[in-house]
Amino acid sequence: LTPPLVFDQIVEPHRGSRTRAAGGANPPDPIFPLARILGMARHRDQRTMAHVEALPVVSILAGTSALALALRPSLLGQLDARLHSLLLPWLDGKSAYEALKAVGKLLICSFSLHRVCGVVRGPGVKAYVIEAAMPLLKRLPVVQKQLDESRKSVRSDLARTLLKDLTQPRDALPERGMPSEELLALMRERHALDRRYWADGKVTGAIYHGEAEHMELVGRVYGMFAFFNPLHADLHPATRQMDAEVVGMTLRLFNGTDGACGAFTTGGTESILMSMKAYRDWGAKVRRIDKPNVVVCATAHAAFDKAAQYFGIELRKARADAEQAVDLRHVRRLIDSNTVALVGSAPQYPTGTVDPIEALGEMAARHGVGLHVDCCLGGFLLPFARKAGFSLPHGFDFSVREIG
Repeated sequence: LTPPLVFDQIVEPHRGSRTRAAGGANPPDPIFPLARILGMARHRDQRTMAHVEALPVVSILAGTSALALALRPSLLGQLDARLHSLLLPWLDGKSAYEALKAVGKLLICSFSLHRVCGVVRGPGVKAYVIEAAMPLLKRLPVVQKQLDESRKSVRSDLARTLLKDLTQPRDALPERGMPSEELLALMRERHALDRRYWADGKVTGAIYHGEAEHMELVGRVYGMFAFFNPLHADLHPATRQMDAEVVGMTLRLFNGTDGACGAFTTGGTESILMSMKAYRDWGAKVRRIDKPNVVVCATAHAAFDKAAQYFGIELRKARADAEQAVDLRHVRRLIDSNTVALVGSAPQYPTGTVDPIEALGEMAARHGVGLHVDCCLGGFLLPFARKAGFSLPHGFDFSVREIG
């Protein structure tokens, strides 16, 4: 069980005080009484991510309109007369063909404007043009030749690197089993090979190394419970207890409140997958969002791309600034009514930069969505950084709350 299992967090900051919202840099959002009645808007003291299922606003409005027309048929005639008076001057003197052509032009212009706005707000014109032109460029003979040569070089390098240390390779079940001593001898040989490239301490990010004595102790403990299935908690009460204890220790390290909770997964990737699924399901049930999107930084973990593909989520990637932290202005432009969560990293994998979590929390509170903090590689060290005398540029844990 590796550290990313328990360090992925969901931070749900509260909305700040009314005083600062009214007098500070963040003006209060307009809240209409009708929207509040229908569940479309939230009260200021409500938690960021509401867990009360939203009312089916569209169905209510449609039903109310149908009932009104049924009770007062004259409303339909009034509506038709009003629409006729608005469109008649515009269509005056035009043939049916010209009218249809004008409507078609209007629709095409509206669609084109919507696409252009999406490009400008999202990846940007330059990135969009490059992405659109790349498939065409790859079809050029010169480019195809260069790509083929690059692929051959990559395959050759992989074969040279990965196939040099094979021991007694086999691709089928043996006809006879191996004696125990012979099997152990083979495992000791393979164990020595797997220690060769990192035991000297020249590798980062791949091995959680706690010295040989500690690793031997962990291996012995793991072996004692290797065949116990935590899915059946009633059969393995001690495994269940250790599960709860590790979650509780982690919540305390990251300043979790009494209502905070956690769960084990099989790795950092599954932690991200389960979190993104939870945000998607929350958006569908509470906000009636059928086309959810999540805003992340371009430096976010690759598992967010996997989650977006698995669960039908649009992943909107904000640019990184000069310090490789997320560009908050770009994040702000990418948020819309279908956004179900923002993502920050503490730290992110490529360069170890900590994103401005408090500022992301303020945005999440303003828009009523969740903030997922991915404590990827090194996140477990952050709770001890201040005690060790290091200053951190941003907050990162469950204390990111009450943001004005």
